[in-house]
Order: sequence, then structure tokens, then C-alpha cells
Amino acid sequence: MRRISLFILVALNINLSFGADYSKIDKQSGTIPSYLKTAPEIAGYLTKGLTNPTEKVRAIYYWISHNIKYDVSLLGTVNISYQAGERNLLNEVLNKRMGVCQHYAVLFNACCKSVGIQSYTISGYTTQNGVLANLSHAWNAVVINGNYYEIDATWAAGYIQSGKFKQEFTDLYFLISPTVFIRTHMPFDPIWQFLNNPITHGDFKNGDFSRLNIMSDYNFTDSIKVSETLDSLSNLIRSDKRIQKSGLTNSLIKTFIFYNQQNIVQLKYNQAVKDFNKAVQDYNIYIMSKNKQFNNTTLPDDQILELLSAVHENINKAENGIKFLNGDGHKLWESILAMQTSINKLRENTGAEDAFVKKYISTWKPARMLLFVR
Repeated sequence: MRRISLFILVALNINLSFGADYSKIDKQSGTIPSYLKTAPEIAGYLTKGLTNPTEKVRAIYYWISHNIKYDVSLLGTVNISYQAGERNLLNEVLNKRMGVCQHYAVLFNACCKSVGIQSYTISGYTTQNGVLANLSHAWNAVVINGNYYEIDATWAAGYIQSGKFKQEFTDLYFLISPTVFIRTHMPFDPIWQFLNNPITHGDFKNGDFSRLNIMSDYNFTDSIKVSETLDSLSNLIRSDKRIQKSGLTNSLIKTFIFYNQQNIVQLKYNQAVKDFNKAVQDYNIYIMSKNKQFNNTTLPDDQILELLSAVHENINKAENGIKFLNGDGHKLWESILAMQTSINKLRENTGAEDAFVKKYISTWKPARMLLFVR
């Protein structure tokens, strides 16, 4: 949040929109009616009558950087945002009109997407005047006419001085080339560098950007397209591998990886819960069918076997889902142990029903009703 020396930014020619006249858009984007409460409402008002995607992004960027204040009281608790979830962050910033960088980024992303702008929220860390920041950071990227540009609405809003936030707009963080932005903003996951030869965390630490001048067969757009087709768990696992490969060179990356892996455990556990509940549901369906004496023994044997087969299948899914979870020190550890106990009990009950069905099927059909007599 501290201001970066101006002479460095000018030397890098960091602002790709230099020379563009946004004065008319900026003037009409300074304020909005107080009754507008949601991101779609705010973005819709700001972009009404605008057809150019660059102008839409500008209106959103300008309003956020002028109307959202940095909450200095949360400065030391930024890592909580890793677990807060985008919906919670968005609700907080819309209600309070305050927040940290994650709030700025999530709001910007939601506003852009609501008006059809392809946008991303990126988590990473920064250097300021060559010094590694001691807190993680979040910013955005947008796609305009097939090109990727990066935006930092937090840094555009102002800076912290003597422990207080000074809201002072700067236009240096609007539509910046990834090849320039990477010199101050390093994503945890290299895919969000938007570079076909991404640098490593070690490169960033050493200020080595030589990779930018070297051709590579890596295509970041293909990787992004794949990520957009995957579920949250698959994306977290792939992201974790990419970050690990890029190097854990500082505590910020290690902290991010920690929360990433905690979320992976949570999502795997959640899926295991769904599979176990489905197994219970299937088991109950089987029991209800058995209590009806399998439709007075008219239910075909293969359908009876399918009922139990579904139970076994989902029990196995649930057990495999938690088998390799490293819950040590995780808030879910007790829940994971409790689920294993429940799985064992359901497997035991299902095993008893396996024995009953085996006997049932091997019994002469006219005599099967006798098996239900207690």
C-alpha cells in the first residue's frame, strides 16, 4: 500500500492507457445513487450507455478507487481472506465501503463480470522500490479484444502513511501489460502471470526477468481455458502443484500454500460427506425394499443386487475420499475420524445384508417368504 516511487513507474512506462482521455467517463463515474447496493446494480449504472469494453472497465476502476476506503484495521489480518470466500468478501465491501486488497479485487471482478467483461481476481505478493512486501496482495486482470491487461484498484485508491489511509487517486495501475506488471506484482500461481514463459518465484526474488525475452512453448491461454472447465477441487490441486514447482521462496507463498491445502482437505471432505450420505440414502432404499419383502419376492434378483451395489460404490468413494487426507492440525480432523467410524458401521451393516441377499437368492423362490419371518 505504500506509494511506489514515481520515477520508476515513468521509466517502465507502466500505464498502457497513457494519453487516453477518460475525463468524461471519470466525471460521471465519481458517484452513484445511494440506493444501488449490489455489484450488478453499481456496474450497470456506471456503464449505462457505454459500449466500449475499455470504457466500461475504466468506469468501474475509477468508481472503486474513489469510493472504497482501505481498512487499515485489517492490515495485519489479510490472510484471513484466503478462507473468507469471495461471496463474504463481496458482501463486506458492499456493506462497509471499506476493505483490504482482496475486497477491492473481488468487487472489481464482480462488477466487470456483471457487465460482460472477462475478469480475474489474482492473489500474490509485490515488491515496492525493490523491497519484498511483508503482506500478500490481490489485484485483477481483464481481457479486452483478446488481450490481457492488469489492474490494481487498491494501489490506485491511495496509500498508507503513518498508519492512516490517505485516499489519493493515481492513474498508474490501469490496463498494464503483464510483461511490465510482473516486475512489481507476482502471482502465487504462475498461470496468472499471463506470460508464455513465466518467471519463477526465485527469479522474482532475484529481480531476474530474463525469461521475458526467451521464447517458450508454454501457452498460458490454454492453461486458463482448462482451469475454467475444472471444478474447484481440481483447480486447487493443479494450482498447488504449479506453485510448488515455481518455488517456495518466502513466507507469503508458504502461507498461501498452507491455506490452499487446507481448502483442498475441506473440499475433499465435503465430497466424501456427499458420497457417504448417498451411500446412506441407497442403504435406506434397500432396507425399505427389504421391509416390503422385495415386493412380495417379485423384485428381480439383479435389481436387489443393484441396490446393494450402489451402497458399496458410494461407501468406497467416501472412504477413498478421506483415506489420504492429512487432517493433522486441521479443524476437520475430528470430523474425518468420526466419518471413518460411520463408514465402518455402514460397511458392517451392508455386509450383513450381503449375506442375507446371498442366502435369499440361493433359496428356492416359493420358500423365500419364510426368510422374512422373524
